[in-house]
Amino acid sequence: MTGRKVDFLLVGFPKSGSTTIYHLLKSHPEIVVPGVKEINYFNSDYNREMEKHMGANHFQLASSEEEYLKFFHGPADKILCDVNPGYIFSQEAPQNIFKHNPAAKILISVREPISFLRSFHYQLLYNMVENEPDFLRALSLEESRRAGRNIPQDCHNPFDLYYSFLVEYKKHIKRFTDVFGYDSVKIVLFDNITENEEMVYQAILRFLNVKIIDFIPSKRNQNRSHALRFAWLRSIVFRPPIKKWLYTNTPQSLMPLGAKISQMVFKREQEKPFVSHEEITRLKKRFEPNVNELNLFLNKTGLVDRDIALLWGY
Repeated sequence: MTGRKVDFLLVGFPKSGSTTIYHLLKSHPEIVVPGVKEINYFNSDYNREMEKHMGANHFQLASSEEEYLKFFHGPADKILCDVNPGYIFSQEAPQNIFKHNPAAKILISVREPISFLRSFHYQLLYNMVENEPDFLRALSLEESRRAGRNIPQDCHNPFDLYYSFLVEYKKHIKRFTDVFGYDSVKIVLFDNITENEEMVYQAILRFLNVKIIDFIPSKRNQNRSHALRFAWLRSIVFRPPIKKWLYTNTPQSLMPLGAKISQMVFKREQEKPFVSHEEITRLKKRFEPNVNELNLFLNKTGLVDRDIALLWGY
């Protein structure tokens, strides 16, 4: 492992197909993906913010490059891949990744803003980071939360609740293209994943220059819409001191099993709450400048050759 570097990173966006891509890549014989998703090593600003809010209860799965690379196991000729969709919002992750490996390739998956925010809000409820179950009400709380009010007790990184910030797509993507250039960055549309998962997978494999392009995994995994059950128990198990103890004392090899057990206990499949057509139309007007800006940027730079404003109905 000495001298090895991570070659490929899926850096964002959350709730935009990263779990599907994670499992597709993990099954490929030429690619090494850690059993633990979202190690959160390169987003140093995120970790500082967490430490500021959590104090002694803060922990990192990897606080040094040596610890980080221990998550990757495989022969020297394999491509090392890190899937961490939270990197997209980090100011410092692009430079930190570049410092680690200037030749790294970057993958970014993008989803229509309202669909993304609804799914992300639902995930935050499950994680007990968000405590406002009404999606529209949660969006309206952003201004007060930026002022330090109405922040849930278990939210240790308030920017997660700044929903309009999350869909400033061009700004987040440009941080990576400014550092790595356009040739080393690939954009995947969530719509393309849902339309033709195999085609997207093979395009990613070509981007990585693997030898086996036509490899088809036997098992497909998707992160379906889910809600939290046994919230009282989860609030106990994932209290900061207990969560820190669990993560720092669980052997790395058992972490995927622990995550699977947690999902079996606390997850229940459930569709996201209904949002009216009128409200969707209102939100589309709000986020239309973001979409138009992104559409122009991606097509002008050749990162996408599809009219996403038209695709998303803007």
